[in-house]
Amino acid sequence: MKLRNVEFIIQESFTGIWRNGLMAFASISTIALSLGVLGAFVMAALGATHFARTQIGQFQIAVFMRGEANRSRTDDVASQIRKMTGVGSVEVRDRDQEWLDFKRQHPNIDSAGLPTNVLPYAMDVKVSDPNKLPTIASKVRVLGGVDTVIEGRETFHRVMAVAKVVSIVSVAGAIMLLVTTAFIISNAIRLTLYARRREIRIMQLVGATNRFIRLPLFIEGIVFGTAGALVAWCLLRLGSMYLAHAVERITPLLGRASSGVEPSALAVYLVITGAAIGAVGSMVSIRRFLTD
Repeated sequence: MKLRNVEFIIQESFTGIWRNGLMAFASISTIALSLGVLGAFVMAALGATHFARTQIGQFQIAVFMRGEANRSRTDDVASQIRKMTGVGSVEVRDRDQEWLDFKRQHPNIDSAGLPTNVLPYAMDVKVSDPNKLPTIASKVRVLGGVDTVIEGRETFHRVMAVAKVVSIVSVAGAIMLLVTTAFIISNAIRLTLYARRREIRIMQLVGATNRFIRLPLFIEGIVFGTAGALVAWCLLRLGSMYLAHAVERITPLLGRASSGVEPSALAVYLVITGAAIGAVGSMVSIRRFLTD
């Protein structure tokens, strides 16, 4: 195709958009709202999944040594635990500071006959892979000098189950909403083309080829999808910023929850999705008018 023809097709695409401004506005608005709803659901789903994974990552194993174990023995056990596969870090608690805190919370402890520190040495073990938490806890229990190991297994399994359900529901919901969004956008573009059916028919009568008719409309679909995606991105940015501040004032814990998607990446995903759906919707919709 010659460069002159490419320029003419692009010019015709934007001329058609300008000439049918009301229908173009309706299509872009529909695309923006549809992609906005889709983007909001995906961000909420990613936020819920990210929050669940963050909570899982905060699980740690509490290891308490036997009463006769000293600091040297505790450090030796901590060194053995650090060498285990899947262990992220091991922090030995400050026994003296814990005793001071305990006495501060219980000011009558001296009169109870416990003037010296009776707390055992303890350490907190963080794992790099939460799925290995029960396995690591089992290995720690058999180490010499270890008295009690607490990993919150029941709570961990519950949180893992909730995270799995959230992930499955998010994926299923995103797929269903994506199909619905594609259907709505396709229908919006079809209505735009239906309003121009006489123009298409006239072009056929004067000898225009199907390719010549299809390409400007194909470009229009991409423009509609891209413009709608940019509008949707602006709405999502404003909405997410407002919602984040509002939620943080109510519950700081949820206010720090994030979808993990950067604004620039969100814009790219929306534009690609909008342009792709717009292009496919135009190609599918125009086929009906070209075969009549």
